[in-house]
Amino acid sequence: MSSSSADIQFIETCAAEDLAPEDAAAAIATGQLVFLRSAASRIQPDFSPLLVGAGTRRKISALIGLGPKDTDRDKIVQAMSVILAARPDAVMDLTTNPEGIALRRELKEIVGVLLGACVTYDLFTEPRKKLSRNEFLERFEHGLAGGIDFVLAHFGMSPALAEMMTRSDRIMPTTSRGGGLIDRYMRIHQCDNPLLEHLDGIIDICRRLEVVVDLGDVFRPGATADAGDETKWAEIQLLADVRKQILAGGVQVLCESGGHIPLHRIGELIPAYKEALGGAPLWLAGPMVIDNAVSLDSIVNTIGIATAGACGGDMFASITQAEHYAMPSAGDTAAAVRNARVAITALELSRGNATEITRQAAMSRARRKNAWKTQAEHAMYPDLANQVFLQQDLLTDGKPCTICGIYCPHVVTAKAGR
Repeated sequence: MSSSSADIQFIETCAAEDLAPEDAAAAIATGQLVFLRSAASRIQPDFSPLLVGAGTRRKISALIGLGPKDTDRDKIVQAMSVILAARPDAVMDLTTNPEGIALRRELKEIVGVLLGACVTYDLFTEPRKKLSRNEFLERFEHGLAGGIDFVLAHFGMSPALAEMMTRSDRIMPTTSRGGGLIDRYMRIHQCDNPLLEHLDGIIDICRRLEVVVDLGDVFRPGATADAGDETKWAEIQLLADVRKQILAGGVQVLCESGGHIPLHRIGELIPAYKEALGGAPLWLAGPMVIDNAVSLDSIVNTIGIATAGACGGDMFASITQAEHYAMPSAGDTAAAVRNARVAITALELSRGNATEITRQAAMSRARRKNAWKTQAEHAMYPDLANQVFLQQDLLTDGKPCTICGIYCPHVVTAKAGR
């Protein structure tokens, strides 16, 4: 981390997490905490950096992007107000066509939160041409040109792991687009994963631009039956080695994981992954605790967040109700962020966050008084609370809700000194 102890943004971010700057800096040095803010974001007005990892509140990353045949960047840009109203801590662009780079430049000007991107798609969607080292690194850096703060790339693939994948008993060999693209490139050109082959150059680029590397995982399970298998553990071992090399090069590292993990195995696998990865902050897509909740996967993800967030998960993806079958709408993504915020708020309350304890108590006292305006002020999303109160004509303090009406226990039950 290039931030010094005199870095005002760093100090303010530590204060927001109730962390001493010197303790945060020590955790960053050992790779158990990351300070997300690229060189481009240093000079961006109204940008809020973020600490992710040991001792911090859990974070939410909203997943956005254009599909392979979508080229209308305005569709995403114009929809961002809906997504940002749900208050994600970060936005991750997963566009799978060349429009992604231009889209990131446009998003950087409007989002005001952390911006991540998957450059695997920039590098491997046209696999027939064998890229030289210089061409590969130029493309990699070009993918960061929009000013992104963390870069997702799929380092967890090698010829040996690709061979293990084909011989495994997995239901789904890989559920990672990036992993599949790199596997195809390696087979066409009979080569290693260029991300591993040119790791030194990638480290140089990310150090210069102050971009955090997010080690995308190829073998997160795509089915609950595949969770914790030997293929995943072989990838973890590879990523642990890659992480050490990146940290030694002066670049911070996030590690991605998640996928489909049954509820009873989250407490076993997530802490084990984290330990094997040296305590690195974990960015989780999921965990998805069941496989068959088609159109309800945002709920499945919320359950996974509430469980994994208590045993090592640090940042979570906004898995929507459209997961597994369609590109999500802005409304889908906003709803997924809000659902994730519910789980994270519950986690903060469980770990004794003083601010959250105070907020929940204030809401309860307002409920006791049927104080609707005060309830809206303390609600997780005040605009949503005000909408439903207005719909139910709950504009006058003391008026009971429509569930109990004249039988409201807040009205008929006496309390001394009320």
